[in-house]
Amino acid sequence: MRKTQPSLIPGDFDIRFERAFGLLAFVANRHIIDHMRRLSLELDSDPNSALVWGVLAHLNLLPNLPLGCDPMLVLDEMGMKKDRTLVPVRLSVIVQVVGLPRETVRRKLELLRAAGKVERDADGKWCYLVAGVGQRERDFTRKTVLQLLKTAESMLQLLDQVNLDQPSR
Repeated sequence: MRKTQPSLIPGDFDIRFERAFGLLAFVANRHIIDHMRRLSLELDSDPNSALVWGVLAHLNLLPNLPLGCDPMLVLDEMGMKKDRTLVPVRLSVIVQVVGLPRETVRRKLELLRAAGKVERDADGKWCYLVAGVGQRERDFTRKTVLQLLKTAESMLQLLDQVNLDQPSR
């Protein structure tokens, strides 16, 4: 059974957030912008292709997993369902979730298929290919996790350093 960790979010988060908003926004946006830049440079991917591929993988694994649910309750340490099955998804579902035009999503899926990242079954449903995740993607994800943890540390430090004795601006 997994232990639950105490929350790192301070009880007076809203006050601290308001007082450190500018710095927090800078740190958060710097992380997001760098991540998008790295997608392009390190994975030769555009943001929409990465979005379609990521959404497809999530839909294939856990089509009904509620937001906020602990994925480790149903996924193993490799990020797969215990029974290793994937749920193929129709194009219309992917379009609905990503919010991009149907033709854009279809084109991105075809590009991902040509790159060996996804496949289409006989019923026209789409699945991501586990074999499409290679060493490049593993290295990219490792760096992403490290950068995300560093970003979280920076944000926690900013929240912790807020002077609560000064009146709000």
